[in-house]
Amino acid sequence: MFLAKVTFGSDGGNLPKRDTLEEAVELYLGALIRNGQIYGEYLFSWHDAKLVVYAHLARPDALAARHNSEWARKSLDSVIEGFGHLPTCEIIEDDVPNRFPAWRRSKSFYLFTNAFDDVSPICSGDTDRPIPLYLLPLPELIRESIHSWSRSYSYHDCIWLDSGSLEIPAYKQLADPSSDLSERGRTLCAEIERATKIPTFYFLMRYWGRNKGEAVRLCPGCGGEWHLSDTDVDERPFWDFHFRCERCRLVSHCAVSYEDERHARIGEFKKGR
Repeated sequence: MFLAKVTFGSDGGNLPKRDTLEEAVELYLGALIRNGQIYGEYLFSWHDAKLVVYAHLARPDALAARHNSEWARKSLDSVIEGFGHLPTCEIIEDDVPNRFPAWRRSKSFYLFTNAFDDVSPICSGDTDRPIPLYLLPLPELIRESIHSWSRSYSYHDCIWLDSGSLEIPAYKQLADPSSDLSERGRTLCAEIERATKIPTFYFLMRYWGRNKGEAVRLCPGCGGEWHLSDTDVDERPFWDFHFRCERCRLVSHCAVSYEDERHARIGEFKKGR
């Protein structure tokens, strides 16, 4: 993602008008976030009577009108009405590639995010690079659903990392393929695959594992074999998963901790599920 300075314009010397202008800008920025055009938190301030916003763009062309959702288009109309013109955008980073990989060349996608990640949760299975939502031929409602799922996943990850009384319930949401969070994510994977014609996998967290048999555990979705190789986890990049089930569209890694096998059953295959 790339830091940008977006200048919206002047308040025309009308200080009471600032609240109305700020509301219009925030609605516009909210639409861009849900469409995957900008990422994370943004900062804005009035400088020399002009409203300026600093935000991270998915790509340098992310604010181009052709990428806007219907909500963003309507919100932008309100911004233009308030300021009298389109906002201007300046990328303030030095290292900006001239070209970006085409998402259509990816052999697969996987859906993944975490507590510290603000970028698109749709990643290329070939390069691990996030694919901006606005580039994919998805209905606007699906894009918004993916953004909503991503935030929910991040919240659950934060709860699990805090290791409080909700640690295990949060972990179940992250590691169990039949949890509400996972079911939502897997449904979105199916929508992404339907729209792009590219196999799309759902990532299942695996923290606690078994001292024996961890590397050959069964797919938690269908009970079939899904182990790919015995290569040590430290020698592989993240997206080179240890486990992948083509049938269930699930991917995962070997466990991180083997100190408490009581929790290893979470996310494992259960007969009769």
